[in-house]
Amino acid sequence: MKSRRLQKVSEAEPIPVDDLIFEILLRLPAKSIARFRCVSKPWSSMLGRQDFTEMFFTRSSSLPKLLFSCQEDDDSHFFSAPQVQNENSPLVTLKHHAKFPFDQYSSLICGHVRGYVCHTHQRIVKGRKETVPVICNPSTGQSFELPKVKTRRVNVRSFFVYDQIGKKFKILSMSWSCYRDRGITEEHQVLTLETGNLSWRMIQCGIPHHPVFDGICIDGCLYYQAMVEDDLGASTIICFDIRSEKFGSIRKAEVDLWREEVVVNYKGKLGMLTADLGGEVTGQSSGFDLWVLVDAEKHEWSKQVYVFSLLWKNVVAESKLYFIGMTCGTSRDEIVLSPRYLSVFFYVFYYNFERGTVRRVEIQGMGAFQGHHRVHTFLHHAEDVKLYANVSDFIT
Repeated sequence: MKSRRLQKVSEAEPIPVDDLIFEILLRLPAKSIARFRCVSKPWSSMLGRQDFTEMFFTRSSSLPKLLFSCQEDDDSHFFSAPQVQNENSPLVTLKHHAKFPFDQYSSLICGHVRGYVCHTHQRIVKGRKETVPVICNPSTGQSFELPKVKTRRVNVRSFFVYDQIGKKFKILSMSWSCYRDRGITEEHQVLTLETGNLSWRMIQCGIPHHPVFDGICIDGCLYYQAMVEDDLGASTIICFDIRSEKFGSIRKAEVDLWREEVVVNYKGKLGMLTADLGGEVTGQSSGFDLWVLVDAEKHEWSKQVYVFSLLWKNVVAESKLYFIGMTCGTSRDEIVLSPRYLSVFFYVFYYNFERGTVRRVEIQGMGAFQGHHRVHTFLHHAEDVKLYANVSDFIT
């Protein structure tokens, strides 16, 4: 019997060495891949192949992480931690990735896409302000500037998006007069990174509006809240088709000009979360509303009201939290909340709105940052190993 087993093993086809190395490399951290690309030209070629980078990203996406950006002085430090799905995990430890220059007064984060973070910063050249987008890869520590936004306007708002069909990164920027803080946007332009021509293109927008709060991408569309009309007397949702670069609008179910609502991905549909205290959620909050878009053409929404249980008050206590998003596509649907500023202890909260349960996970590793530092929290972070030495390397 033993001899037969040995015979079967010996008759099995050997695993090609290249395939074996390929599988081993897929299990390494992104920074290790960056170093191994310097070993030789054959290794650099293999690790730069599209099939390898896509498989690496797909495998990383199967184990999503939380990404944290902590602002300190003129730098932004990036950390990651497991996106906990186990109820028996009361704490996780941060992993520091990299730091990038970030002016808290003139820089603005405008998107987290496929492992990259984009922010804009303003600089003064010959007495004029210029807005420059910067792409950062926290996993590899690389960053690079893109061409400045072509506008004479001072106020610029940008969104970093990804065309899943065309597999292209894009930046949508809009600008308005410097005489009004929340004026109607007058110029709309797009920069597509993988084109061979890194220049801004003006596009048409027939909906006078001013963007407010952050946006979210769902099935090829960017959704963000905006004030419409010149007197800013109404509020709506702007939808930007990333591939066709066309604008549309969706009326909000309820209009509250001063309430901070958060757009989320609810099982592949556009959702909005609203707390009873505006954007802030505390242990004293009674609950929240969840609006889900049913029909965009008819502007039809469904509303679900959730009331926190007594457990919520005991777990959250004095924490001041904000909605981060939802863990869509996992075995459980949970709303994730996080503080915006550091304190002695830093927690992330997972609320299961169907069961009415709440989990508090302590994030360890931010003790080196003392003081009232701003923290940005991103869901579903995955590592990308496409390494770009400069802007021209982004061109495929």
